[in-house]
Amino acid sequence: MKEIKELSFNTAASLWKQKDELFKLNELDLQAVKIDSAGIALLVQWAKATPNQKLKLKNVTQSALNLIRTYRLGCLFEIEK
Repeated sequence: MKEIKELSFNTAASLWKQKDELFKLNELDLQAVKIDSAGIALLVQWAKATPNQKLKLKNVTQSALNLIRTYRLGCLFEIEK
């Protein structure tokens, strides 16, 4: 699987097609990832696909943190800055 550079409206559909492979991962580094609300929605589905543990998000940008907090989704993720 290639490195994810964008989680957005523009990439959500193609990433969704790869969900069986993506959702096997329980950790994601968001340091250089462009993310919008569609990307957050994909992360929510990803987190729900790993019910026995939280999806670990590393190097979360301030804009992604703001979206997670705005939508009150922090309980779904383990966030490492």
